Amino acid sequence: MNSWWQGLQLREKFILSIAGLVGFFILMDSLVVQELNSKFELLDEQIEQAQDDLNWMKQAVLRLPDQKKKTKKINAGRVVTFINQQINRQGLKKNMQQMTPIQDHSARLRLSDVEFNKLLKFFSAIEGSIFIQEVRLLPTDVDGFVNVSLVLSNGQSVK
Repeated sequence: MNSWWQGLQLREKFILSIAGLVGFFILMDSLVVQELNSKFELLDEQIEQAQDDLNWMKQAVLRLPDQKKKTKKINAGRVVTFINQQINRQGLKKNMQQMTPIQDHSARLRLSDVEFNKLLKFFSAIEGSIFIQEVRLLPTDVDGFVNVSLVLSNGQSVK
């Protein structure tokens, strides 16, 4: 190979060297630069989606009921009954997995595959009557649906 290279004229060596450099840069561009660009584009899309989700959640939080407003307080022992009535009214009965009373003044509620808008309507329906002590939301595989675990009380402390 070395003897072949030595047999070439200076102009041919220069042309082959330039062609080798061009080939090297094309190879680098196709293997490294374009791969990095595609990953950057994917990350940009993920960031945009996350920002859209954040904006949507901020708007949804504004629609949540204000827990400081009080209209009527549910008496001890009626918390579970009131929650059950509101679940039936909001069409969430099929989503209810479990409701467990906690002493006389609270209940733990688990709902699965709940449409987020229906959950917000449920929160609005119990506003002022029942306090939301704890909320855990987990997304499902379907957009706009969540699994939720709640602790609801009539205002007395949960022990």
